[in-house]
Amino acid sequence: MKFLILFVVIPLLELYVMIAVGTEIGALSVVLWTVLSAILGVAMIRHQGLATMQNAQLQMQSGETPEASVFDGVLMFIGGLMVMLPGLITDFFGLLILIPPVRQFLLEKSLSGIKMRAKYRYQNGSQVYEGEWQESKEKNPAVLEGEVVSSVDDKDSTNHRPKDH
Repeated sequence: MKFLILFVVIPLLELYVMIAVGTEIGALSVVLWTVLSAILGVAMIRHQGLATMQNAQLQMQSGETPEASVFDGVLMFIGGLMVMLPGLITDFFGLLILIPPVRQFLLEKSLSGIKMRAKYRYQNGSQVYEGEWQESKEKNPAVLEGEVVSSVDDKDSTNHRPKDH
């Protein structure tokens, strides 16, 4: 079903809209718009891909996780790809994705349902620091789950062991 929508229904809808708009403003205008939008889409993908990679590298160097930059880059790529595809409907949605407030909204909605996990390793001379973490939604922030390794009560409890009978 998705295949049918993606490769049959959307191109037919695009063709219908291009013909309808072409009869109103002229076929040459629609063809020029389609060619210029494809060039614009390619340029945006190239420029934003490089910028996203640089932002992600800077965030990783400063010790931050680059998930926002990566997802922003993915959205920019999708928007550029949609602008690059021939058709007025995909151009509209591609340009909509490229508007920063719309992209920020989509980014927040995308990241809100994702649980982040990471492993890290840092070496400073002969010292090596390794660890991993997992982000989770706090159900009750007043309750901390954990395991007690040693306690003051453990020392006192040695004197109060039950006697063997």
